Amino acid sequence: MKEILKTFIFFILSPVFKRSGNKKFIYITFDDGPHPDNTLKIISILEQYDSKATFFMTGQEMEKYPEIVNQVIKSGNNVGYHSYSHKSMKKQSIKDIVSDLSKGREIATKFNYRLFLYRPPYGDLTLFGFVWLIFSGWKVIMWSKDSRDSFDNIEQVKVNVSSENLNKGEILLFHDDYSLTVNLLADVLSEYKENGIKSALFF
Repeated sequence: MKEILKTFIFFILSPVFKRSGNKKFIYITFDDGPHPDNTLKIISILEQYDSKATFFMTGQEMEKYPEIVNQVIKSGNNVGYHSYSHKSMKKQSIKDIVSDLSKGREIATKFNYRLFLYRPPYGDLTLFGFVWLIFSGWKVIMWSKDSRDSFDNIEQVKVNVSSENLNKGEILLFHDDYSLTVNLLADVLSEYKENGIKSALFF
């Protein structure tokens, strides 16, 4: 009964809170950037394999590397917001949460970009934070498959995200501030292509 209720709640929230996507695709995401070297390498590899991804960036890194943010946008990939300084929502006051989300939108105007996708640092949400996100027009994007690129070695990460370990509609979590991720991405995307697995963007 508990699982049925949980499934029903997630179904009701699905327009604004996603833990998986359309079953025809997978969804590749990168957190914590933009990185001064890795992010551009990643979008180049994505282009080689006709793949798209969503980059959940922190506001302070967007301010540091505006030219890289512009390159991601021009490449046809998505930019999402990952808070200003990667601070857990659970450690912020109501005022801080409102300010943080406003700051993200403010930064996005400098790029003439509509920022509406949000991923909470550490996956942490508060009740107020979630309600305010929805009220102010954000969509919350979680993940269903952690690549563990910040923990495991390169061979293990490849296994973690191999096609045989993916479900339909999977949202994959990577980080673009690790060189390991850059070094394995071409192999991973090549395997997906061989197996007819296509990536898509959130809208």
